[in-house]
Amino acid sequence: MTQLIDKYLPRFTFNEYHKIIVRSSPQETFVIAKNLDLNLSIVTKLLLKMRGLPVHDLTLPGFLKNVCFTIAEEKMYDEFVINASQPHLKIFWNFCFRDIGNKETLVSTETRILCESKKSKFKFSAYWLVVKPFSGIIRLEMLRLIKANTERKAT
Repeated sequence: MTQLIDKYLPRFTFNEYHKIIVRSSPQETFVIAKNLDLNLSIVTKLLLKMRGLPVHDLTLPGFLKNVCFTIAEEKMYDEFVINASQPHLKIFWNFCFRDIGNKETLVSTETRILCESKKSKFKFSAYWLVVKPFSGIIRLEMLRLIKANTERKAT
C-alpha cells in the first residue's frame, strides 16, 4: 500500500520503523495522535532535554513548532507526514493509521533520511549510530502513549 511518505522520500539512506496495534478506530486514534502530549512520558522528556531540544511545550503541535518541523501533508484519519529536513539531509517522518478489522488500528511511524552527498552521509552515519537507539525509544514511547490514551478514552 502506497503511503504519503513515499511521495516525499521514496528512496532513502537510513530509516527507522515502529508499529503498535490499538483497540480503536483509525479516526479516534488519529485524533489522539495529532494531539499527543509527550509530557506524559518522563523518558521522552529526559531524552529530548539531553539532546538539547526544547521541552516546555511537548504537545505534538508545540514540539513541531519549537523544533521548526512542519506538517508536509496530511490525509485525514490515514496518515500525516512531518518534514524535518536540514541542509544536505532530507528527513521525513510519518504516522500511519490502518484499519485491520475487529475494531483495531495498526499505528506505525517511520523516519526516512536521505543524505544528499557523500560528506553528509559520512557525518550523519556517525550521528545516527549514537542517536538511533534513543530515537527508537522516543518513537516507541509515542506509540505507547497513543495506544494508552486512545484505549483509555474508548472505555
